[in-house]
Amino acid sequence: MKRIQADALLLFVALIWGLTFPVIKIALESVAPLTFNTIRFFIAAVLFLPFLVKAEGNRDDFLVGVKIGVAVFLGYTLQTIGLEFTTATNAGFITSTYVVFTPLIAFFLFRHKVSRVELTFLLIAFLGLYLLSEFRGKFNWGDFLVLLCAIAFATEIVLISHFSRLKSPTFLAFGQIVAVATFSAPIAFFEKKMAINQDVVVALLITAVFATTLARIAQNHAQKFTRPSDAAIIFSMEGVFSHLFAILMLGEKLSAIQYLGAGLIVLSVVAISIWE
Repeated sequence: MKRIQADALLLFVALIWGLTFPVIKIALESVAPLTFNTIRFFIAAVLFLPFLVKAEGNRDDFLVGVKIGVAVFLGYTLQTIGLEFTTATNAGFITSTYVVFTPLIAFFLFRHKVSRVELTFLLIAFLGLYLLSEFRGKFNWGDFLVLLCAIAFATEIVLISHFSRLKSPTFLAFGQIVAVATFSAPIAFFEKKMAINQDVVVALLITAVFATTLARIAQNHAQKFTRPSDAAIIFSMEGVFSHLFAILMLGEKLSAIQYLGAGLIVLSVVAISIWE
């Protein structure tokens, strides 16, 4: 695979991920967050089985994927719950800040150097979050939970970048999916809201087939052929795509201040990637 092909594949992944925000937002009116994630990732795990037949890998690769899956589980859990309390647009832009958090996580896990410029862009991202949330003295739990989700996803990105060159991308991805399904199921048992309707079915198809199975295989594979900075810039488009789909599907709008905040988030994500 050539680098331009890898970048195009990652852009498609970002588009699909952007689509999931309004789709899941609609589905959560009928089904509880962890119940949705349990069904989503169990379907994805089953769909993954044919890909394992021809893939090179072993039990150790799968177990490493499960370990990475702890961060993935936290990310999707916080994101899905957060979507109940904030807009699809906010969730999309805030989630994209995982790119800005990535250097910090890389420092804590592998002692990669963090520059003053990277810290500056992190502060700019926080300013963007402040403006996007239109903070007026009332704490928004949804935005906060999605911010924590971004930190979890930053951890995931660092771990994938570290292990994908040494382990089977397919087995790594399968381990992550199994981990999310397994960790979500016990909590989902205590949730009561579950009405399977057309919105939920459509959301499960989009998220399980495209955003989870195919996108995760593509991500783990394509990141072997592109630079981490390029992947980060491409993934920054996830927030933009989420807003475009939220406009079309939910009629969401942002104020001028919120657009400024969203712009600062995208700016910080792109700038920190270019700086690398």
